[in-house]
Amino acid sequence: MQRRTFFRSRPGFTTIESLIAAVVFLVGLVGLLSALIQARGATSQARRLMQATDVANDLSEQIQLWNFDDPNKRLDDNVGECASDPLDKDGKLLDPDPDISSGYIACMHGELTLTQDGAKFGGLKTPVFKDADGSETEFKRYYIVHTVNVREGVKRKQVWVKVRYMEAGQPRVVTTQTLLVQMGGV
Repeated sequence: MQRRTFFRSRPGFTTIESLIAAVVFLVGLVGLLSALIQARGATSQARRLMQATDVANDLSEQIQLWNFDDPNKRLDDNVGECASDPLDKDGKLLDPDPDISSGYIACMHGELTLTQDGAKFGGLKTPVFKDADGSETEFKRYYIVHTVNVREGVKRKQVWVKVRYMEAGQPRVVTTQTLLVQMGGV
């Protein structure tokens, strides 16, 4: 007669338990890696948005330094479709088709206006930034001016600053606003 041997549980993991743990670990690792890849792309988008906002704020701050009646005519009112829709509610600047956006862009003051007639411009000279991976993003600056006579002796120039850049083949636009006030001809 053979003796019965009883198996006692031994401390440690079985092979099946180890394989299941490895599969669970790998599934978690794949999820983490895909989240990191997605976050890296979102970080570059956020960086470009921050850079565009910085470019717009830089131009807004420079405009604040200009004389209300600028002798270089940089603060003359705009005439055309951008003057009637300074917020671009129709989304013409967001259209990648140049035939649609060109009329709106032509209406705005742009890069050439900043230094026309020998005017000094103390802001950012070339709004082009290079990312860590070497790709360059060019930001195009525009602005729209609208003068309002508030009351006798008080004028206000409302200025919309727009920065347009391309991301993944699609145009993106950042808009800021600044005011210039002239009281009593000062």
